[in-house]
Amino acid sequence: MPLQIVPVTAEHYPAVNAFLRRSPYRNAITLAFLYRRHGSISIRAALSNHVVVGVAAVWRDVSSVRLSFTVDVPQVLPMLLEALAMDNPELWNRPFEIVMPVANVPLLNNTTHLESVHFLYQMVVEPETLHPITQPSARRIQKDDVQAVKDLWATAAPWQTWTLNSVPAFGVFAADGSLLATAVTCFATGDVVELGWAMQTGSLPALQSALSALVQSCFGITSRVYLFVDATDSTLFDACRRLGFWPSERFIWATTRL
Repeated sequence: MPLQIVPVTAEHYPAVNAFLRRSPYRNAITLAFLYRRHGSISIRAALSNHVVVGVAAVWRDVSSVRLSFTVDVPQVLPMLLEALAMDNPELWNRPFEIVMPVANVPLLNNTTHLESVHFLYQMVVEPETLHPITQPSARRIQKDDVQAVKDLWATAAPWQTWTLNSVPAFGVFAADGSLLATAVTCFATGDVVELGWAMQTGSLPALQSALSALVQSCFGITSRVYLFVDATDSTLFDACRRLGFWPSERFIWATTRL
């Protein structure tokens, strides 16, 4: 099987896009890297007789280096990682992060060294499953709210990739103006949207309201919306279930090295 590793150029983009869109939830992160395509993202595709059989990407625009991949043929993954490392030598010298389905972990066993593993649930909501709530009242985050978001941002779960500038976002505010909870957009494509979140301790109803408002906004872009929940956080898991989210697949957030 002749294999070729190539950068994802305009020539290859349609085939790579179609390859990833076969499974929009499972491949959502790799798909988001493809859609973002800018200087801090490197993407390589594996071709077999001009057919896409794998895609891997590195994003250097967060606090740590992040990797994502989707492969049909396991033996192409080491080749994709080597090609990425040639352009991103930090992959050889430092740990990097990856959020991926648990089912893909065996693909890394002979290629990387997992240093830490944290289990997550990918929680999915679609228009027919959403049970919206409106209290406490949530509103769209504005420029004047940046400091309030910054104060809460430090509490965000570390696997999330949203920033202070992530939009659209909704929040629920206390009477003193402090932000009780916020729901933000990590990324949005025509196929799927990933949400991020943060909240003060004891503010779960506020988070539910913020998520409900943002989800309804996102449905104007696509009918597929998801977020990640710590697999050990049964309280948040149950709160998301009450909103109509359901667990699509188990993921891991891992730190690893080549």
